Amino acid sequence: MYDPRRGYPIIVPCVLYDDPPAAARWLSAVIGVREVVRASLPDGWVGHVEMERDGLIILLGRRGGQFAGTSSLTQVFVEDLDRACEQAVAGGGVILEPPEDRPWGVRQTVVADPEGQRWALTRHVRDTDPATWYGRVLGPVPG
Repeated sequence: MYDPRRGYPIIVPCVLYDDPPAAARWLSAVIGVREVVRASLPDGWVGHVEMERDGLIILLGRRGGQFAGTSSLTQVFVEDLDRACEQAVAGGGVILEPPEDRPWGVRQTVVADPEGQRWALTRHVRDTDPATWYGRVLGPVPG
């Protein structure tokens, strides 16, 4: 899962909402995407929802916290995360969140480009069982 070498999209837009499940229902009805992954805590709080259509993924994240002050970011898989960070800073960008291993099997950093757009630079590290990070696979996911 989340491995671009096996078909997961290399670029994944992430749109941030106060209520990702409501956004998922609306997007499903309007543009025909289907929910394939949902990450929710035992109390029902939903952190993100992944929607799929024709092999493409849209990630619906929760607004606020580390993503306060923005309405979207774009996740891009890279081969060399450290080099991408160096290039981001050398080109006038800012590292907002240092590279860190995530429970869902990726190493990830969030950077802002010179105009303030946010990018989640990501590298697949290992496959994981979504249940270990409160995720639930609801349908086939590319890669």
